[in-house]
Formats: sequence, C-alpha cells, structure tokens
Amino acid sequence: MTTRPTVRAANALIASGHHLATAAGLAALRDGGSAADAAVAAAAVCAVVMPHRTAIGGDVFALVYDARTREVTAYNGSGAAPHALDRERFGAAFPDQGAGIATVPGFIAGLADLSAHHGRLGLDRALAPAIAYAEDGFPVSDRLAAATAEEGERLARDDEAARVFGPRGRWPRAGEMLQQPDLAATLRTIARDGADEFYRGELGERFATAIASIGGLIDRADLAAHHTDRPEPLAIDYHGLRVFGQPPVSQGHILLEELAIADGLDLASHERGSAELVHLMVETKKLAFADRDAHAGDPARVDFEARRLLDAGFVASRRRALNAKASERIEAGSFMTPADTTYLAVVDRDGNAVSLIESVFSSFGAACVVPGTGILLNNRLTGFSLDSRSPNAVAPGKRPVHTLNTVIVLDGSTPRFVFGTPGRHAQVQTNFQLAVGLIDFGLDVQRAIEEPRWYHDSGRTLKMERRYPEAVRRALGAKGHDVLLLGDWDEVTGGAQVIAIEPNGAFAGGADPRREGYAAGY
Repeated sequence: MTTRPTVRAANALIASGHHLATAAGLAALRDGGSAADAAVAAAAVCAVVMPHRTAIGGDVFALVYDARTREVTAYNGSGAAPHALDRERFGAAFPDQGAGIATVPGFIAGLADLSAHHGRLGLDRALAPAIAYAEDGFPVSDRLAAATAEEGERLARDDEAARVFGPRGRWPRAGEMLQQPDLAATLRTIARDGADEFYRGELGERFATAIASIGGLIDRADLAAHHTDRPEPLAIDYHGLRVFGQPPVSQGHILLEELAIADGLDLASHERGSAELVHLMVETKKLAFADRDAHAGDPARVDFEARRLLDAGFVASRRRALNAKASERIEAGSFMTPADTTYLAVVDRDGNAVSLIESVFSSFGAACVVPGTGILLNNRLTGFSLDSRSPNAVAPGKRPVHTLNTVIVLDGSTPRFVFGTPGRHAQVQTNFQLAVGLIDFGLDVQRAIEEPRWYHDSGRTLKMERRYPEAVRRALGAKGHDVLLLGDWDEVTGGAQVIAIEPNGAFAGGADPRREGYAAGY
C-alpha cells in the first residue's frame, strides 16, 4: 500500500511541488496550453508560494521533449558570478546571507525562453496565476510557516525580507494570507514587456541600482550579458531505454555515470531493498561523486567534458573499483587522455514533456530581497569552492556547479518516464534510486517514490530512513557502513515527482509525501 493513490489521466498530467502550482499548470493544459505553458505557469507559482525553495531571483533547469521533432532539448537557466567580484572579499568562508553572495538570476530568462520556444499561450497568460497569488495573496502552508520561523534570524537581518515575509511584525502562521505586491508588479512588467525588460530594460536598471544599495555586485552589464544556454543534453542507454540528463553546469552527469556503472551489475538480481543492493548503489554513488569533485566545473571556463565520464572504457574502470566493503574515501578516476529546490514534471495531450527544477539554493536563498522589486535573491555564489585549485573555484563571470538536474527517459523515440527531485546532493542519489525502482524493478510510480531511501554524504556514514528493516541495516553495518537513522519520511532525501507514459498512451503520476507535492491530470 502507498500513502497516496497513483494519479492516472488520459489527456495530460502535471506533478509539482505545491498544489497551487499543480492547479495552475492543469488549468493551462485544459486551456489548450502545451507542457511548456503548464511548466512555466506552475514554476512561476512555485516562485511565489514557496520562497523558501525558489524565487524569480533564482535559477531554473529543464529538459523538454518535443513530440513533433522527437528531440530532447536542455535548458540551463543559471547565472554567472558578477564581473566585479573579488575573490579576496570572502576570506576563508562565504557569509551566510546578503546580496553579495548572489549570482545573476537566470529564472526569468529561462521561463521566457521555454514559453517562446515551446509554448502556445504566451508568457502573459502563463504568468497570470503567479501574479494573482503575489497580488491577492495565498494561504501560507504549514511548511512555509515552519521554514520562515526557522530562518527568522537570517530574514530579520534584512529590512526588506523582514517587511515582505513578516508584514504583521512577526512571521506568518499557517493559513494566514501572504501578499507580495512588489513581486506582483515585477511579474506584471515581465508578462507585459518580456524578459528583456529585466535584463536590458528599465526594470533591470532599477534592480541594479537597488542591489548596489544593499551591497550587491550584479550590475547592468552582468544582466545584459546573461542568456539561457541550450547545451546538448547528456544521454546513456540503460536496459533498452535512453536516459537523458542535464549537462554541465548541472551535475546530472553523476546520475548517468551511476547508471552506466550499474548497467553492468545486474541490480535486479538482488532483492529489492536488500543490503546487497543498497551497498552496490551506495558504493557506485561514491565513485561518481569523487569524479565530480575532481573534474566538474563550468565548461566555458575549465577543461571539463562530462561525456568522458560516460565513456565505456572509463565506466568499466570505475566499475572495477567497487569495493565489497564500505569505502571511507574514494579516489577520482583518471581519464585516458591529458540546497532548497522544487521540481515539476508535465506531459500534454500531444506527447510533449517537460522536466523542470528551480531553486534559490539554501532556504530563502540569500535571505535578502531587492528593495522595490520583491525579488528574493539566490545565494548560489556559495556553490563555488574557495580552493583556487578546484575546477569549481570562484571567479568573476563564471557559473558554479549546480546540484540541479532533471531526467527524461525515452523508450525508442517517445517518453517513458519524466522525473526528478529537489534535495541538493541527494538529488542524483534519489534519482538513481528512482531509476532503479522504475526500470530495474518495474515499480508503479507512486510505489517507486515511497520506497525507503538512503542518503550518503561522506565517509562510511550511511543515512537511511527508519522504514528500512533492522536486518538490512545490520547487514550493511557488517559491510562496514556506519548506519545513521533518518525519520520514516525524511525530506533530506528529496521530494520527487514522477510521470510514466504507459504502453497504452495513458499517463500515471506520483508525488512525494515527504514534501508538499501533488499530481493531477484530466
């Protein structure tokens, strides 16, 4: 039994991180909109009603399947570090808040490009629900109320953030209405005049002037230089299916390397949820993360070609490095040659699909709102390394490596699965577990989402949801893992959404009870 039923629909389906976003996306689909229209509408609503996870001052990544061309396109809507950045200003550590730790917001351009390239309804229609929730307000959810209280000390240090998120002189309680009129005005301007108004117009000038007044470095030149990248997506074959992942600066290559290594391990021969299966997957994860730490960076600034991580010879060498016992420290492989987030999935009646993830990085991002704009800033600059030897070292005009990644799986030339999850470094681990559950074990989407999860950070410590049987946990301990128990449904492991396209053409959707997600269709 699952905590929720699988949602099934014949025409279209959306699963997002908040029920109001799902409702907005579903309305767009019913109005004849495409999967991209629904994704833009839902993502924009999330940016209003889930400021602890996303905002228009953050970033967005997406994979889009076009049913007409039968091609998958990757969208990298992340921004670069300001050109005026001085690495020495941070010393030994990044600050925990403030306008000075924001990269250029890529969210606005990303949604506008999705709408222009794949939408039918226009950006103004897609943004209308978000504008209404910002202007008229929305009832604060239990999770947002808890997050606001938890981050209250950081938010209180910023006058504008305190005013926006604590309009009553205190943080809102669940069920109370929260209005953001400045954000509504900003969204309305973008809906009317397009994304260029923010990056190259009067709105951008006001943003740059206001951010400078509170210590930020993003200027008009940084905004004008921004564009949404459309790099070629990464893909591998796995058990007869084609799995597409997000290319750098996303770390989607980790999931694909995990699956490429696992492809030679016959995971389905092990009992689902067994210690043997978990051990193999955890040790595989360690190999892929070690390779990320050693090699990954902004490919526009460092010599990093993620496809080399997926080369058959390299993958075979990594597979041979798997240990029978839990590894404390994994060395990266050598080439043969010299936060908080929310995710949504959509499929429409024409067979188009969007896999989209958006974020401000930490909870409430930089805990800083740009005066007069309502724009909550990301703190993505802290995703850089302060070690000058790292390929991900902080530098002006460079983009940090992102945990954000999305997945589309094709069967032949048509989608079979669309899925993803928030959860920072848990993302590619949870996506790995979802892929194995859906593909290797043939699980129903909701069942795959609700399976107990593990999460590995470093060393031999392995965090596992308490629902794993004690016998499994003991067996893993015998293999050298130091098992640390999480809650039964722990959101540190993410908040996944999954859509499956069934052989008969119907859609099946699921959403994670660990967070606030909901799936709906018609």
